[in-house]
Amino acid sequence: MAGRNVRMERVIIITHEYFPFPGGIAHYVREMARALAAEGRQVEVWCPSYSGGDAPAPGCVIVPIPRNRGTQGWRCRCATARLWRQRAGVVRDATVWLAEPGAVLTACYGFFLRLPPPRRLIVTLHGSEILNFTRMPHRRVLLNRLLARASVASVVSRFARELLLERTTVAAGKVRVIPGALRAELAPRPAADDSLAPPPEDGLTVLCVARIHPRKGQRVLLEAAAALPLGLKERTTIRFVGRGVRPRYRAGLEQFALANRLRVDFAGEKQGEELRRAYATGTIFAMTSLFMPRSFESFGMVYLEASAHGLPVLAHDTGGVRDAVIDGGTGLLVAPGDRRALEVALRRLLESPGLRRRLGEAGRRHAQQFSWAKNAAALLAP
Repeated sequence: MAGRNVRMERVIIITHEYFPFPGGIAHYVREMARALAAEGRQVEVWCPSYSGGDAPAPGCVIVPIPRNRGTQGWRCRCATARLWRQRAGVVRDATVWLAEPGAVLTACYGFFLRLPPPRRLIVTLHGSEILNFTRMPHRRVLLNRLLARASVASVVSRFARELLLERTTVAAGKVRVIPGALRAELAPRPAADDSLAPPPEDGLTVLCVARIHPRKGQRVLLEAAAALPLGLKERTTIRFVGRGVRPRYRAGLEQFALANRLRVDFAGEKQGEELRRAYATGTIFAMTSLFMPRSFESFGMVYLEASAHGLPVLAHDTGGVRDAVIDGGTGLLVAPGDRRALEVALRRLLESPGLRRRLGEAGRRHAQQFSWAKNAAALLAP
């Protein structure tokens, strides 16, 4: 009977970020859509019109939102509201999952936009939007009203859970921690696969996969690398994989690297097999994210990706990173702002093959404990 109920359940996922848009939220929503459909549910993904060609899984239907370009602005919110009203009959008999900030913000203004209520409402807050939505008193009120109507409020880390409980009036019993997991295209291959072979030991590569942005901490990483002994520095390449969103910031990184005789490679954005090969080139993975007034690392799926490829991780102990990286187990965590500790940790990883091997092997096991199927079941559990 329970199986038949699952197959009959209609789940509408509303999101303003979706494939092929880059970023953790877009990947998170796509993988969750796949997992929900795999359970036999009728899944519709309402997403920006640029995503209309995606087919994430059998039984999962993509419904493009006309005139929604994927922002949190009023035009995109109104476009989502228009589709919501047009499909009122379907909505009233469905579970609606507001999967990212744009959709959540739309629903916050649901009374004014005349949005019909769904049979069941689930709200996901990834992290930074908790800060942003509660900064302004009127949005804080609207968010609390929305959370009062929701049956589930999910977050991606324990840190985000505590922040949500601190900043809103949501009941603790409603909040579920549903983290990220490995993307399907980056799932581990057999150990014999040559694409996962480690780089030669005579050359060392510090890999960072992230958009080129101050919040991702590339400058801090370069400053730590500049303090390495000359011989170690000459053997080390720092490879940044990710799209550039701040040209002036990147130019500053290049100037700093040149002035400090650092070997830096800006490899650009990579997806799929190219990204897998990029992970295979790394000796260690380092992303030293910073906590900023409006943005922080809520979880960090790239840390799991790096661990799944056997790379020890170096990271700042900030936001929800501790849920993705086990300090001393799969990587080394350093307090943000402790420059000396970061320098010591970086040197330690680069000079210690045995430590890298131990952390990398534990990381592979750790990454496999995260599952989209488990996440999907937890999200829709009664």
